Amino acid sequence: MSKLIHVRTEIEIPGNPSAIHIAEMQELIHTTPDTPAMCKMLRIVELAGTQSGGAITGAGTLDGKAFGLANQPNEFVPHPDTYADFPDIKAKVISAEEFEGLWVEALTKFPELG
Repeated sequence: MSKLIHVRTEIEIPGNPSAIHIAEMQELIHTTPDTPAMCKMLRIVELAGTQSGGAITGAGTLDGKAFGLANQPNEFVPHPDTYADFPDIKAKVISAEEFEGLWVEALTKFPELG
């Protein structure tokens, strides 16, 4: 079975605040060297703020429930191991516990997610 990955990303957008997302993804089995490593997005939390913190502004799930997100999340995304290839993305893996703490906050703000 593929593993779950929890990652915090900060995407620099010229002329705008950085986009900060904390996501839970399921690693997809990488079958051939010619196909890029990918993950399936399961849950996502969007923050407004800075690297040191921020307020939850949106959240969503794979089953199409999304509230307050700037953009609808993609079902499949590049594997976090490939993020170093993107110069405008900063990323770090976080613990499942850290993600769950943010998810509980998101459920409080957006109870329809539950």
